[in-house]
Amino acid sequence: MTQWRTLSDAEVVEFAARLRSLDCTWELGGTPMARRSAQFPRQALMIRPRWELLDTGFKRTTRAATRRGSAQDGQLVERVQLRLTDYTVEWDLPLDAFVRMAAALGTSLGAPTDRRPGADAEIHWAGADTTVVLRKAGSAVYLELATNNRLALDEELRQMDAYEEGLL
Repeated sequence: MTQWRTLSDAEVVEFAARLRSLDCTWELGGTPMARRSAQFPRQALMIRPRWELLDTGFKRTTRAATRRGSAQDGQLVERVQLRLTDYTVEWDLPLDAFVRMAAALGTSLGAPTDRRPGADAEIHWAGADTTVVLRKAGSAVYLELATNNRLALDEELRQMDAYEEGLL
């Protein structure tokens, strides 16, 4: 049996502090070095190719396509997400880690500004422009920094889905 890995409370608090201080104004069209943060060095532990991509080179060259491409280049990053645990099929491991991490973050960041219970539970610590979110989604726990505009749009989409399903 392999061991299930999770970050310690101290590591989670350190990542949250780093996320809060992160400048979320990278442009999507920028170079990879411009988008890469020195606070989050990347380390590839294992690479397993699962599919191949063949680019045929067929692209639109119309004026509308050029405008759309220019608009996409000007878009900003709205969310940075870090996975804090391994994936697992056991339901109690991510739930226990989520509760432990929420308590550690509450001690460090203060009282949460929003709590969303449920199968995919979330706890928010809002700032002026961005929000730190601890999320238990399925079989893993995530820590993310999202712009408040992105979170407002996500909430609108949730309400629309609930309305369509007849829950509202």
